[in-house]
Amino acid sequence: METCTKRFFLGANTPQGFYSLFDELYSPKNGWKLYIIKGGPGTGKSGFIKEAAERIEKEGYEVERIHCSSDPSSLDAVIIPQLKASVADGTAPHVLEPKYPGAVEEIINLGECWDSEKLKADSSKIIELTDNNSACHRRCIRFLEAAASLKGDVRRIAYTHTDEVKIDRYASRIASREFGSPRGRVGRESRRFVSAVTPIGIDTFYDTFEKLCDNIMVVDDEYSAASVLLADKLRSYALGLGLDVISCLCPLAPSLGAEHIIIPEIRYAVFTSNSYHDDQFLNVKTIHASRFMDTNGLRESRHRIAFNRKTQGELIDESINALINAKHIHDELEKHYISSMDFEKIMNKGKELAEKILENDA
Repeated sequence: METCTKRFFLGANTPQGFYSLFDELYSPKNGWKLYIIKGGPGTGKSGFIKEAAERIEKEGYEVERIHCSSDPSSLDAVIIPQLKASVADGTAPHVLEPKYPGAVEEIINLGECWDSEKLKADSSKIIELTDNNSACHRRCIRFLEAAASLKGDVRRIAYTHTDEVKIDRYASRIASREFGSPRGRVGRESRRFVSAVTPIGIDTFYDTFEKLCDNIMVVDDEYSAASVLLADKLRSYALGLGLDVISCLCPLAPSLGAEHIIIPEIRYAVFTSNSYHDDQFLNVKTIHASRFMDTNGLRESRHRIAFNRKTQGELIDESINALINAKHIHDELEKHYISSMDFEKIMNKGKELAEKILENDA
């Protein structure tokens, strides 16, 4: 069985704070099972999740990997759709608690694998590092809030010079050509982040588009105005025709709507290109948002737009610096737990969980 590993974020640092989409992990009333991992930083939660994922992938099952926006090299969760199972880190900032304990969700406590006495001896340092880490994240959010305000100002200017009727006509032509006939149902929407503000910058999983799509339409739009309107209209057409859609939100404006969309059934995507995630694809169709806009009208606000974009970039850089500091502190915090853990026991738990999930394959 051929596998296809998809990579996304289900949580991101945003102007509204940590924005969680972890309710997308499973569907509790449709036969899904969620395994919630509890433990401290450095207790091997990510390694545990990776161990279970790799064992399941070896059996040929598709695994969706959910990465951590505070450390993209780590996993927050994995989703195995064919087995209706998910495994997730259930600790802050994406705290998960069972809604239907035992029946749907199961808690796996990695605290069983640590030396409590050693951690108690280090308690004052652990508390200090934890509080300092939280302060860095709060600083990051404040910078993102300011950056988003400027980005929103630019977007509002761009909206006033955008021809929504022209966008709607274009979306209708795309849908007629690419989406096919109605399928007799309404499509299902899933929400994800494919980009996030992280300690290594704004990280974007381009490979997810390449693995899921043969046809990618890139919309070059530095203002995030016409592209969002176009993506939203194509999303509506697709759902109405019975196609499932993955809507990828913008971490600077998660409530605005989809910045990108992916339609796996027809292997089609719309990707918004700008200075934070540019077009890195080969052999794709690129359209420019300017075709839907009054560029002469935009020029009247060019100085305001230029100031906003420059300052926005500086604020985002500061938010990234705050996350870099948070990562350094978190690494120090992890050392206290790493020296107190029985990692062989943890890895064995991961293998056991993978076997348990595989046994449930109907």
